[in-house]
Amino acid sequence: MKQLIILCAILILAVNANSDIHPDIIEDAHLDALGLLRKYGYPAEEHIVETDDGYLLGIHRCPGSPMSPPAFGKPVVLLQHGMLSSSADYILMGPQTSLVYMLADAGYDVWLGNARGNRYSNRHRSRHNETAQFWDFSWHEVGSIDIPNVIDYIRARTGQQAIQYVGHSQGTTVFWVMMSQHPYYNRRIKSAHFLAPAAYMHHTRSPYVIFLATFLHTTELMLQMMGTHYFAPTNEMDIQGGLQNCHDGAPNQQMCTIHTFLIAGFNSQEVNFTMLPVIHAHSPAGASAMQMIHHAQTVRSRIFRQYDHGPTINLVRYGSTIPPRYNFANVQCPTLLYHSTNDWLAAPEDVQLLRNELPNVHKQYLVRQHSFNHMDFIWAINVRPLLYDELLADLNAYKNANPVG
Repeated sequence: MKQLIILCAILILAVNANSDIHPDIIEDAHLDALGLLRKYGYPAEEHIVETDDGYLLGIHRCPGSPMSPPAFGKPVVLLQHGMLSSSADYILMGPQTSLVYMLADAGYDVWLGNARGNRYSNRHRSRHNETAQFWDFSWHEVGSIDIPNVIDYIRARTGQQAIQYVGHSQGTTVFWVMMSQHPYYNRRIKSAHFLAPAAYMHHTRSPYVIFLATFLHTTELMLQMMGTHYFAPTNEMDIQGGLQNCHDGAPNQQMCTIHTFLIAGFNSQEVNFTMLPVIHAHSPAGASAMQMIHHAQTVRSRIFRQYDHGPTINLVRYGSTIPPRYNFANVQCPTLLYHSTNDWLAAPEDVQLLRNELPNVHKQYLVRQHSFNHMDFIWAINVRPLLYDELLADLNAYKNANPVG
């Protein structure tokens, strides 16, 4: 009874604290990705894809819009989120900003991936999600298993032989992993569009990433310092904290941007401050510690290669004490890169290194705002005129293309 009284008191305080916040902000903070789509009149579906190694992925679909009702045979595009994120990244800023609405209105059948371990893909056929065994994966497994399995599922459900792909940040990383390991998937991709492409990270300016690369670049170090195999998604306490501290009129609202800026780069002019509580409610969405460690290893080694388990385990897994490199030469599908000057994770110098290794780059587009940062690719106020209009035109140019091979 005592616990129930305390819970009721907390809820009453939360309601009173949120009384000055617009009801739509409170509602959007509590809705999941599918609920957000449906609230704004867009059809939404969840599909469960079981991977070859037993993970159950919650894949989301927006097959149409009020302007373009669902119909068989529409061109298909798959959107893949970045690190610690989910399908909600492409949805939560609303119909006037987010990419999923724009593509659905333009006549696309839009699918949104969710990598293993995030809030929508947090189950396994036999492993419990609180065990170390469940979290024994990095973005290598997301790229080599999850993305191919999702593409095969989409092709089977839609009847489309090939799709278009859009990835942001780690959503680009996993695509190159897939192609390196399974180059025959080039035949299933009409075009691939990479927002803030993340492979090489020699020139990262993010203090968080530099800290990871310096101190937390092995599983053992991560466990010693963090004591966890994973990063949990936001919970109700986090949602309430965002609503109370980040809403319009909150005394310290601008502080709600600091963590993002220290990761992505500073750019106050593109922050939609009204939507900060919604962003904080949906992000982070969960990930394995090994995903973070894998990025840290890339920064340290300056090589884009598979996960480094240490010489002994490497020898068992790879037949070598050193992890094998990923093969960019296998990425033969039409490739389009979209990057920015003020991206602290995908610096222009590193994007150029990447371009030099990719064999079929059709376009390299630099966003025409000097301060545009890593997260502005999905959350910026002016992301449509600065980026998405260009992206949509490019998608339209390739939607009837024949895949290579």
